[in-house]
Amino acid sequence: MIDLFEPQDHPNDFQYPGGPPVPPYDAAGWTLAYQMGVKFDRIMDGFDGPFVKNPVGQIIDLQATLTDISKAKGYLFDASSNNSFKVINAFLKNNIDVFRITKEIIGYKSSLGSFFVPVNSKTKSVITANAALIKQTPEIVNVPPASMQKVSPARIALWDTYGGSMPSGWIRWIMEQFDFPIKLIYANEIDTGNLKANYDVIVFVGGSIPGVSGGSGRSQSMPVADSIPVEYRHTLGRISVDKSIPQLSKFLQDGGNIVTIGTATNLAYHLKLPVSDAFTEIVNGEEKPLPKEKYYVPGSILKVNIDNKNMATWGMGNTADVYFDESPVFDISPSALSSREIVPLLWFGKEKPLRSGWAWGQTYLQDKVTGFMAQVGKGKLFAYGPEITFRAQSHGTFKLLFNQLYCLK
Repeated sequence: MIDLFEPQDHPNDFQYPGGPPVPPYDAAGWTLAYQMGVKFDRIMDGFDGPFVKNPVGQIIDLQATLTDISKAKGYLFDASSNNSFKVINAFLKNNIDVFRITKEIIGYKSSLGSFFVPVNSKTKSVITANAALIKQTPEIVNVPPASMQKVSPARIALWDTYGGSMPSGWIRWIMEQFDFPIKLIYANEIDTGNLKANYDVIVFVGGSIPGVSGGSGRSQSMPVADSIPVEYRHTLGRISVDKSIPQLSKFLQDGGNIVTIGTATNLAYHLKLPVSDAFTEIVNGEEKPLPKEKYYVPGSILKVNIDNKNMATWGMGNTADVYFDESPVFDISPSALSSREIVPLLWFGKEKPLRSGWAWGQTYLQDKVTGFMAQVGKGKLFAYGPEITFRAQSHGTFKLLFNQLYCLK
């Protein structure tokens, strides 16, 4: 139980003094409360209160209080709650009008980006039918918000590959739990092109996009097409620099959005955006990656600062704990920052960011960007270095993905 709340403190483990680190078997830090954004206090003294004993093994099922809203103009569902997205998807599925608040409303607790649902007879019937979904009591609004945008479901594609990708599988499971309708997309379909005709958003996970020098993509060999059943042949193929990347670029130019996680952020380099790997050094006149003797962060929990006024990060706090596993970190050109071509979303502050696990050479992280948004043509690229959906455990950062899965009008 303590491991779920308290940080893991991994030792500085090296093969020999001054030598390379010894990689841990799995994660060095996994504190679940940090990953889920749970706020807690450790209380050492006894206490009492009006508590109800929960039977061992019984899941605590929260239920919202839905009061009489006969005179109300609508409900506010707080963007800071992951469950709000599931409720909103139920409304959208039933063709109920939904809006997102683009300016904070004075006098209400709901955060920027929260969902406004107007009250009418159809809304009430959907609320009644989906009452079990509403775990948090929504706020009643008596005057419609002045600044808001209408929400519509996005046509979402999630990259996968022959044999299956584990990170993609976890996101697929998350989408099912929160009722986001998705379609799996494979390299062959991407290479065919005309992507904007079928999708609004494409999500890529680690292992999907090759590195600019050929590495970091999913590299196992593919079987011969004739050797597998016909119904699986469309899953063959890998994202390629010569065929796939131009089609993804066109998708962005045409107004599509792409979310990249982990090494999938390699796409930014293929698109020749004004960003670079933050962890390089010049050795004998050549740029090389920082050696692990200087910098090494295996699977651990790190603290990042967040621009939570951006629509991409609505519902998040000023900081968050992220799961970081030798994840990408970026330097951004000053001109791209000043022109807002690149907008930092997640970055490390001046303090040491380690929360749980092992981080050797943390000072290299200071003031570096690990998540950004880039305008590419009519579309946007969202690049998240940390594993924001890690094994479906990191509930505290799901919203960094969820926010991109709607269309705003």
